[in-house]
Parts: sequence; structure tokens; C-alpha cells
Amino acid sequence: MSGTNSYIVVFKPESDGPHASADAISDLASKVEGSGGNIKHHYDSKVMRGFAGSFSEDLKSELEQHPGVKYIEPDGAVSTM
Repeated sequence: MSGTNSYIVVFKPESDGPHASADAISDLASKVEGSGGNIKHHYDSKVMRGFAGSFSEDLKSELEQHPGVKYIEPDGAVSTM
């Protein structure tokens, strides 16, 4: 897959309905892999629910339309002062 970038996909709280359920997250992660992308990490905590992976900008745009997705941002190193 050419033109892939690394992203973090963050879902809305599960209380926002079935579109933000664990099954919905798993379904979108499977869609990424089925489209030639790669899932690096899954997140399921009180702070954040979602996954990190590498996939195309086109797929990013498609995932952003999912009603359970809160936001998608570039994945990168985080540091403190």
C-alpha cells in the first residue's frame, strides 16, 4: 500500500451508543487491515478507546465519517518537558 501514514483513531465513549462499542472498534480495525493497512496498538482504557495504525489518507477520510469515531490524529512521539 503506497502513501500510508501513521494515525491514532480515537472513539467516542461507549455510552455514546453502539457505534462506539468494542465491536465497532474491532470492525474498523479489521477494515484497516483488510485494506492493506496495519494495526500497531489497541487502546481500551478510561482515558482513550481506539487503535493506532498505518493506512492511507483515503481510508482516514472514510474512517472519520464513522459515527463512533471522535477524531483521528497523526501518530507520533510524545515528550514532556
